[in-house]
Amino acid sequence: MKKFNFPLTPKKIASKLDCITDFTNKVTLDNVAELHKANEHSVCFFENPKFLDILKKTKAGLIFVPKNFDKNLKPNTNLLLIDKPYIHFMMLVRTWLNLDLPKMKRSVEDSANIAKSASLGKNIIIGSNCDIGENVNIGDETIIESNCVIKYDVQIGKNCHIHPNTTIYEDCVLKNNIIIHASCVIGADGFGYLFHNGIHNKIPQVGNVIIEDDVEIGANSAVDRATLGSTIIGKGTKIDNLVQVGHNCKIDENSILCAQTGLAGSTIIGKTVYLAGQVGVAGHLKIDDGAMIGAQSGVTNDIPKGAKYFGSPAIEAGLQKKIMVSEKYLPEVVKEYRKRQKAKDKK
Repeated sequence: MKKFNFPLTPKKIASKLDCITDFTNKVTLDNVAELHKANEHSVCFFENPKFLDILKKTKAGLIFVPKNFDKNLKPNTNLLLIDKPYIHFMMLVRTWLNLDLPKMKRSVEDSANIAKSASLGKNIIIGSNCDIGENVNIGDETIIESNCVIKYDVQIGKNCHIHPNTTIYEDCVLKNNIIIHASCVIGADGFGYLFHNGIHNKIPQVGNVIIEDDVEIGANSAVDRATLGSTIIGKGTKIDNLVQVGHNCKIDENSILCAQTGLAGSTIIGKTVYLAGQVGVAGHLKIDDGAMIGAQSGVTNDIPKGAKYFGSPAIEAGLQKKIMVSEKYLPEVVKEYRKRQKAKDKK
């Protein structure tokens, strides 16, 4: 349950939505909750029929339900009938959070170390113990929380939020409306070495990282700078916690990389690609637009547009499912093989 200090009424919520209302009682709403934990001041949503029994028992003050919902299933309850209840419920939560947030004081902490050549936009926040390097440019309304290090020549756009303990290396470019969660590292050297004269010789990494608008990167993730050129994270892409993006990777718009995914260098990811948790992608491969890779897959070949692959090595999902179903018969197959082999040996 998430409680808010800024209360709302069913009528106020409905006024912002294209919906049908069936309000049976007056109530003040101050929290969002799961159906089974709701009280008379809660807003909830119902979409999946398997939770119907829980819905019937809930005490929620307002419930988002589908437009074809039978009102007789939940009489004497405020119902908001709408297409895609879950999506609209979550949009309400986001709006409510913004209404409820205390107005943050726009300021630069005295303990922050800011180079004289740095350019700071309007209404920004720079937290305690931050280190802002030479020629850094920070756009309006951006928040940089405590203990962040922004090295020289970094460009950060408007309305970005850099959470604590994040390091952004030199020459990187972050555009607008970007969220970087705690302890990320953007622009560390790519992992490049040449074995020569019996030792691993470091290849200089002189490129950068470019992060386009509306990207969000989860905690403890790393995006390496390019050897030459740029590692690019495309507009609207969302990256989960503990993800590794190698040097010179290019991720197109609106893709999803889930936790513990790793991209080796020079991987190309298309538009609206989904990589589930713990996917590993070998270097210099292309995963084309709309492809989906299942959890714990190892990608060793290019993936075509719109394809669904999983497994290690990753193969087409339909074939992989057949293989997995067949595997349970292997003990019997082996047993029969040994039986026949034994009979053959006796002849």
